[in-house]
Amino acid sequence: MTIETKKTPASRFIARFGVMTLADWTSRHPTRIYAWAWPTEKGGTGGVVPVRARPKIVEGARRDHQIEIGLAEFEPIEGEAYLFGGAA
Repeated sequence: MTIETKKTPASRFIARFGVMTLADWTSRHPTRIYAWAWPTEKGGTGGVVPVRARPKIVEGARRDHQIEIGLAEFEPIEGEAYLFGGAA
């Protein structure tokens, strides 16, 4: 059985920095970071990186990796979408 993973802004940030790093930067439990990539009907954020977490991620990336992240990077790019309302 193959499970298709939907690409979202949250899954992109998780792949880029890792759950534990994002949890550390945002002072959240790792399960809450995973939930960013879950559909809303399963208790997640639907692929949205929470607005309150974004400045902390920008700051952490700058401080720990010398990477500048613009706020536009938190929006979907080509091939990505949010996971709202159970839409396939």
